[in-house]
Amino acid sequence: MGWDHGYYSSDYYTIGYYREMAPNWLDFAALVKGHRPPRSVEGEPFSYLDLGCGMGFGLCILAALYPEGEFTGVDFLPDHIAHGQWLARRLGLANITFLEADFLDLQRDPSPLRPAAAGATTPGGVAQFHYVAAHGIATWVIEPVQRALFAVAAAALRPGGLFYCSYNTYPGWLPLQAFHQLVKVERQQGAGTAAKAALKRASERMLALVGPAEDPAALGLALPTLRAEMEKAPRRDQRYLSQEYANDGWQPLYVADMHQRLMAHKLRPLASATLPELFDDLLPAPLQAVVKAEQDPLVRETLLDLGSNKAFRRDIFVNGQLHLNLAQRHQALGRLLLTLQAAPPMDNYTFTTSFGTLTASHASCAGMEARLTEAGPCSLEDLATSTNMPPEEAIRVVTLLLHANRIGLHRGAACEAARASCQPFNAAVIELMLEGAQLANLASPLLGNAVSFTTIQAMLTQGLEQGMEGELLAVCVQAGLAAMGAADIKDAKGQLLEDPAAQLEAFQKLAADLQTTGLPMLRRLGVLA
Repeated sequence: MGWDHGYYSSDYYTIGYYREMAPNWLDFAALVKGHRPPRSVEGEPFSYLDLGCGMGFGLCILAALYPEGEFTGVDFLPDHIAHGQWLARRLGLANITFLEADFLDLQRDPSPLRPAAAGATTPGGVAQFHYVAAHGIATWVIEPVQRALFAVAAAALRPGGLFYCSYNTYPGWLPLQAFHQLVKVERQQGAGTAAKAALKRASERMLALVGPAEDPAALGLALPTLRAEMEKAPRRDQRYLSQEYANDGWQPLYVADMHQRLMAHKLRPLASATLPELFDDLLPAPLQAVVKAEQDPLVRETLLDLGSNKAFRRDIFVNGQLHLNLAQRHQALGRLLLTLQAAPPMDNYTFTTSFGTLTASHASCAGMEARLTEAGPCSLEDLATSTNMPPEEAIRVVTLLLHANRIGLHRGAACEAARASCQPFNAAVIELMLEGAQLANLASPLLGNAVSFTTIQAMLTQGLEQGMEGELLAVCVQAGLAAMGAADIKDAKGQLLEDPAAQLEAFQKLAADLQTTGLPMLRRLGVLA
């Protein structure tokens, strides 16, 4: 096995951002579970380590959002690190470092993990980070590399710090395990077969094996969701498919197995960064009854995953728990500031979660949003008082509204320093988008998190600033996308638009929506000046 340890290294990965990795999001989840977060207040200096940082865009957004933080991204693929370093320079970030390193090497010698302003280090010189993250890496690498990843995370995390680890889990991935096996055999037996060719051939063969939807074959009867997954494969980003399925170490894990492996490194499971999962009483009644009847935490989590057919987890682990009693927890959560994000009127407050769809009290949700509309940013305690809600109910409602991006965590006094960092950063990101970079987020200094922003919106914004409108603006956007080679043009709902006239009509509507609601919201959130 070569330097890549069986990981797919022939191409770089997709570029993305994940809100659950933001420090204030992780702190909120920790507080809900009664743990004192690594930072006592917003604006306090901290250090953040991203193990397997990929192309680096997500970490760059965090560095812009939190100028008081120091960020280190580690990846062993040279393409990823070269891109991250270039991107940080282009975006004008001085509080971020990208390091090309192998987890096995860092396990033997962790000394490269020494941010200049990281604060405390151990006598052996290992940096002590407030936050360590590993998004989408733990179940994509061979087991020795996985053990090294966990060892490095445990050694780098300061006492009381938070380790975010997202990973593929069973039973949700059981159907696609069959697909992965076929891809693996195709690649092994077809000497020199490129991963993309093997993926295409395997998906076509798998479709034939599952049979037609109206008359499925034995495999289709046993794995009824497999056909839909195979039909989606040609439309998926091929870089994603290669990185997902063309790794020798690809192996989803049941939650108990993952938690036991991390506990062997003294990393204790604390919370989920998928916020609705913080509350057992939000589960559907039959699943809730089974889960609540079990006392053992590993068995409870296993029951939860089996009952919801869980395929992906965003777990938070802690290196030494700092317990808060109920009063301290309510006080800390009550002080948190919340702000309106994007909250168009709703007849029913229905939320999509990993365990199904749930409906919350209209009066409670609408009452909180009305208070934020009238008064501006409010503390959670103020929202509970103004809506006459008990603290625990208020915490649950806030959690659901945060999960749906209808409200956001507000950074209070730390916003001003973040605004000075984020606005030039966002201007540079928009420039890159207009040059054809596949980026889809801007940084909000008020939220301490990113908001979605597409290339089409960037073109429309530029046109509106230049005084264009109507059909002229739409034609210019259409021509700009064609010049970039954007073959797939979608509307705001993600529907593919092939007819040129339909494209122009959609662009005009998007421009009107952007002008009336989108841009005012982005300015209110400090994204744009």
